[in-house]
Amino acid sequence: MATFSSTYLYTLTPGGTGQYTVNGQVPDAEAGGAEEAGSDDGVFAPGEPVTVTFATQSALDGEYTYLGHEPGIPGYVAQGPDGLFYLFANTEVPLNQNFNIQADDVPICFMAGTMIACPDGERPIEDLRAGDMVLSASGMPKPIRWIGRQTVASLFADPLRSSPVCVTAGALAPQIPTRDLYVSPDHALLVDGVLVQAAALVNGLTIRRLDKPPALFTLYHIELEDHALILAEGAEAETFVDNVRRRRFDNYREYAALYGDGDARIPELALPRAKSARQLPRAVRERLAARAAALGFVSEAAA
Repeated sequence: MATFSSTYLYTLTPGGTGQYTVNGQVPDAEAGGAEEAGSDDGVFAPGEPVTVTFATQSALDGEYTYLGHEPGIPGYVAQGPDGLFYLFANTEVPLNQNFNIQADDVPICFMAGTMIACPDGERPIEDLRAGDMVLSASGMPKPIRWIGRQTVASLFADPLRSSPVCVTAGALAPQIPTRDLYVSPDHALLVDGVLVQAAALVNGLTIRRLDKPPALFTLYHIELEDHALILAEGAEAETFVDNVRRRRFDNYREYAALYGDGDARIPELALPRAKSARQLPRAVRERLAARAAALGFVSEAAA
């Protein structure tokens, strides 16, 4: 199911076809939107109903109609049940700004749906909140301190830094991951005792970059009290470590409200890390190639 979380809500004045002007901001309007049941195709399509639930502005809850998106603004435009037009965004937008929307599909479920192991069973990452418990790779329950959320507009993003990497089900070991796992290029997985950033694992077969990522997608990162390993689709994946500043996330204000306007240091796990393909141990590379062959993937060179 396509889902979308937004931090800012703006009211719009429609102009010509697909033209809008920002005329106001609704305060404290963090929201989540989801496709209607029966429309589980992973995208918001023009004219499709979107059920929106607000964290505090419950009077605005209801069924909205998705109209389109403006690639330069991480968000989408929808018409509300009150007949008014709204911009759901994850960045601040100046009042009186004019823009045109593209009335096309927006796949926004990237990363949403990733199953995280919890004491009561697996849960989708987008359903988790600060204070919820997740299971570490060693089986210990650990409370979530915060979940960072970052919306990426592909048109304006560096593909080498942001285009998600798909780790095919079974690529790392039998049934690991249990389903295709999508992570950002810099997100590390534990492979044979080494924290390997996803970009370094790319082999063009079972682990590959998405050549045509969605126009808009959301990445999530779980922060615990320490740098740890949790299970994402059964694969051991690292939690947040502060080699990336929290201010990069759309919902940094949420973190600041909880813990103050500063970056708490988190010591990194005492494990070797491979940041590039040349740092990936040869034994790991060869084992993953054997896994790819076992799954029926054949490189062009071998074909």
